This record gives sequence, C-alpha cells and structure tokens, in this order.
Amino acid sequence: MTDLLGALVGRLEELGLQVDAVKHSPGSPAAHDVDMVLSRGASRQKFAMDLKGRATLSGLGPDRGKEANHLPRLVGATSVSPRSADALRRADIQYVDAAGNAWIRFGDVLIDVRGRRRSNAHDSARTAPDGTGGNLFSTGRAQVAFVLLQWPGSWKKQQRDVAKAAGVSLGQTHNALAMFREAGFGPGGHRSDSEFLDLWVASFPSGLARKLALATYRGSIADFGKANFEDPVFIGGALVSGEAAAGNLIRPATLTIYVAELDPMLPVKHRWRSDGDANITVRRKFWHTPLDETHDYDGPLVGLRTAPALLVYADLKASDDPRVRETAAQWRERIAGLGPSI
Repeated sequence: MTDLLGALVGRLEELGLQVDAVKHSPGSPAAHDVDMVLSRGASRQKFAMDLKGRATLSGLGPDRGKEANHLPRLVGATSVSPRSADALRRADIQYVDAAGNAWIRFGDVLIDVRGRRRSNAHDSARTAPDGTGGNLFSTGRAQVAFVLLQWPGSWKKQQRDVAKAAGVSLGQTHNALAMFREAGFGPGGHRSDSEFLDLWVASFPSGLARKLALATYRGSIADFGKANFEDPVFIGGALVSGEAAAGNLIRPATLTIYVAELDPMLPVKHRWRSDGDANITVRRKFWHTPLDETHDYDGPLVGLRTAPALLVYADLKASDDPRVRETAAQWRERIAGLGPSI
C-alpha cells in the first residue's frame, strides 16, 4: 500500500498538483486510508482517500468519506479500467490510478485524464487490496438488483420468485443475493438502499443497458404514442422509458422502449432509419412484474405503459445531456417512495 501511495503521489504531482498526504496506521480509528490535501494556485481541497488495487465501482465499499467530516471521496488505485472510470464518474466518485488516469475537481481545478496504460514500473502496486471480489453488477446480478430495488419486498421472497421476476436462473439469483448481503446491502445490512441504487444506476449504461440493446434508429417520435399496440410488431407489449416517459417534466428528444422481441417490421411501420445519429433505442424487456406488485404509472403516450420507474430513472441518468440529467434528479424525487431510502 505504501508503494501504491508513492506512485499515486508521483502521478498527481506530474499533473501539476501539490500533494500533502498522511497515511493512517492500521490501528487508526479513521475510516479511510489517507488524508490527502491537493492544491493548485488558490484552490485547495482535503480528501478522504481509499487505496485499492483494481478499482471497480461495486468493489469500493461504502462512502467512508461521509464518516470523515463529510470530506469528498478520492479513490487511489493500481488501475481503473475505462468501463470502471465511466461508472465512477457517473457516481461522482473522483479517482487517480498508478498510470496517471484521473478525474479530480475542486475549486477552479479540473483534471480529466483517460487512456493511459500502466507500465511495468507500477507493477509493485498490484499487492494493494482489491476490495470485494467479482463484479457486483454483472448483467445477471444487475437484473436481480433491479428487482430488489424496484420491489423492495423481494428481499424477503423465495429465491425462485426473485429469479422469475429478474429473468435469470435460480443459481444466478442465489449468487447475487449472497454477494449483495456480503457487501452490506439488504435488510439488516450496514449500507443504505440509496447507495445500492446509486451504484446500480452508475453501472447501468456500460453494463446491463448494453446487454439489453436490440437496435437503435433515427426517426420521428412524435406519433409513436398513437401506434396500435395490439399490432404483432409489439409482441409481449411495449414499455416506454427515458425522456419519453418523463414527458411532463421535459420535452422528449429521444425515445427508449423495451419489448419482449424485436420485430423487423417495427422500424418499417414507423419509418425509422438505421443510419445517422440515433434518437431511438429499443431494448429487451427482461423482467416479469411479480403478481403481488405493480408499477402502474400512467405514461404520457396514449395507449402505452411506462417502464418501471426505477428503469426510467436509470435511462434518464445515463444521458450526457445536462437537461436530461436534471430531469433525472426530479424523477428520483418522484419515486422516493419505492423503497425505505430510495
């Protein structure tokens, strides 16, 4: 860990920052590993730094900076993959790795470095702790997490019922529940439902959303709500998500729908094209609403149901458009009653 800290201090200094780091001893009561003060010019910020091996969003553990006088969190890692870097940014977690990749902001300082590869000189840092093993939100586990977040009562249901709702095998469900509980989530756990939600949503764009993608198109979305949803092209129904599901909060510029199957006649009947910049995304509907649960939200499009509110939030949050991300914050307030802390 000392070797890793030394490498990270070097990378930060190369980026033009002045670094003052105090590493805590193993017996220290501090919840984080390092008090790190970064400064440049008139800007100065103290961080609660956690040292990791290969940093992944799901392996970070709780935000312990909240226990350290509300200091902002900074993750120092041997390596941060491009996928993990994207998830960390979406979760608003700052980081730096031994190769010099970093996303740090304070005062008038913004550092955004991507694409650097670690050289052999940094290999000694591999012995740093890795945190929770495995990807907490692999696509199968992410489907289980969705069910637990959308319908919190599922934590107490039979695993076979959770598996059916999530569209995964019983074995995958058992593994996911065990990992979530080991990580501190669920009834009686030491980590909040709100943090579970934040982590799941941050992992969604580069994980589950990609797996579910069926097709993207370019076309008009204005008349989609007038479609005949008894048409065979909507096998198993269609559910709208993202901007189009939040039409009372934002003027939709994109359309995201979930269908059980993709009929090749769907884009033909709506005159959607597969070339150019896509504004229409079609994804696979993976979940099955439990018989004793519901997500009866009245969508703004006539004759079309909205997707579960949690999924709408994830699709809004995944956007890079500031106006859509602002709408995501408003949507989250709307679904505050989904779970105890969501």
